Amino acid sequence: MIDRKEAKLILQSCRPSDQDAGDPQFAAALALAKSDPELEAWFAEQQKFDAQVRDAVQSLPAPLDLKAAILAGENPPRQKSIELPASAWWQNLFSFRSPISWVTAAAVCLLLGAVLFWQSSIGNARFADYSAQMVSAAVNDKNHVDVGNSDMKQVVAWLGEHQSENKFVLPVALNGDSGLMGCRVLDWHGQKISMLCYGLKNSGHVDLFVADVKIFSDAPPVDQPQFASRGGMPTASWSHDGQVYLLVGHSSGRDLEKILQSNTASNRPTQAVIASLLAELVYISKN
Repeated sequence: MIDRKEAKLILQSCRPSDQDAGDPQFAAALALAKSDPELEAWFAEQQKFDAQVRDAVQSLPAPLDLKAAILAGENPPRQKSIELPASAWWQNLFSFRSPISWVTAAAVCLLLGAVLFWQSSIGNARFADYSAQMVSAAVNDKNHVDVGNSDMKQVVAWLGEHQSENKFVLPVALNGDSGLMGCRVLDWHGQKISMLCYGLKNSGHVDLFVADVKIFSDAPPVDQPQFASRGGMPTASWSHDGQVYLLVGHSSGRDLEKILQSNTASNRPTQAVIASLLAELVYISKN
């Protein structure tokens, strides 16, 4: 039985057709992709990209004498050699009679396709699609966390080592080590998504997903949690300081409200202290 990482390595070399379906190794990876929504979405994007590159390369016209030129280069006729003026390497690079130019053109197409694919995934993603995918991962994936750890410092360090979001601002109820069970890194549209898993006192648990706000064209409002239901699971989402937070509950939606209410309530003493200090400063300035 192969895991998701193994399947990705295999599927990256799968051609955009059914030619590889009969191969046992490809068949196992394709079967896993059909049962794993996240892997299936990733594979669909890969196939789309491969098809774009294939179409771009096929659209390049080949010169009529290309085959003859290649064969002549491999088996040169025995005749008196004639010295020709040495040409600069860049002249051969852009010569349509040189096979090097076609290899270069294919490489440029691949690079251009990769850049276009990367740019299309930034700022165009819909939050509803992302939310549905994360809820599916929270509910259906067998490997719920990559690392089981209740030490927040170690979790933050691990996420940083895996190039995922680790500079987040957590709700007060989830800050620190209390209830922390582990973390995970997910791939979505070529972006790294961090997930933190917390156990609640009432034996339920919640998952918090953190992503870069630049990914979305319709990110949730700043510091204004939006409560909803995705796939039968209660969710809360908001933006803060360049990041998008999605909280998924595995019990009642009231758990999410309590977590975020505690965050709001915790700010009141701080606001009161600030107001008191300002009043004292005004009093001192007048006297």
